[in-house]
Amino acid sequence: MTTVAILNPKSASGKTAETWAKVRAHLPEPVEALETKAPGHGIELTANAIKNGARTIIAVGGDGTINEVVNGFFEDERLISSEAILGIIPHGTGSDFRRILNLPLDEKTAAAVIHRGQPRMVDIMKVHYTRTDGTSAVRYSINITSFGMGGAVAARANRSSKALGGQFAFLAATLQTALTFSGNSVTLRLDESKRIEAKITNVAVGNGQYHGAGMWVCPGASIDDGLLDVTVIRYLSLLELARNLPALYNGRIYSHPKVQSHRVKVVHADSRELALIEIDGEPLGRLPIEVSVLPKAIRVLIP
Repeated sequence: MTTVAILNPKSASGKTAETWAKVRAHLPEPVEALETKAPGHGIELTANAIKNGARTIIAVGGDGTINEVVNGFFEDERLISSEAILGIIPHGTGSDFRRILNLPLDEKTAAAVIHRGQPRMVDIMKVHYTRTDGTSAVRYSINITSFGMGGAVAARANRSSKALGGQFAFLAATLQTALTFSGNSVTLRLDESKRIEAKITNVAVGNGQYHGAGMWVCPGASIDDGLLDVTVIRYLSLLELARNLPALYNGRIYSHPKVQSHRVKVVHADSRELALIEIDGEPLGRLPIEVSVLPKAIRVLIP
């Protein structure tokens, strides 16, 4: 079997499985569908499929599913196969990575991308981070890794109801978190040369441009330029944050006086206090963290 789909059949109240069934009906080639049973299972399923000869791995779901499949392309911090290609059928709470690839939501068109799409070499971010228990770990990120309020928001959004949609869930989580969030004092090192000490609301390290179900935090990012786009949002009070919410969605975030952007290859961040992180929307741990870019690391099918 050269094409394998990885999906969580219970995600989106079972709608992800329904979406896959509709897409599958439009695919001419045979596809083996593998269902995840627990967090992290998608990594294992993907790695095993590639080792068994799968050429195309389709991630069916949201950014969390895409992240697990991407991580399954690697083992012992090395790419398992340079021949493997990532396909994406977006369906999830955020579905942020699909925005920069312009992936369709219509099932028939999405199937056409899998069948006839062109492989594009894209960058991957390698993230050395700290688990909540203090141990070190490595995770790959294809979209955005952030820390500060973003980590707390991701944790809250993942626990919340998605009945009113992903954008509402993340916006509500942002405002609820802002009620008690007093900022994080962090130290950033950019490419081993520039050092920044600041009290921040959030720092986003972007390969993609969007997170939080449409928040446009890294509008200048490119997925194949070999660079990381770092958006530093210095501390905003609740009133400042509420007043400037439109700038999180309209692509004008860089115009805010408390926002700076940098383009680098490596980012180190640390804090003397608890500063939570999220990787492609998944709340996985805390600072310290190191993010580096792996230029043109894997191939992704695009329209």
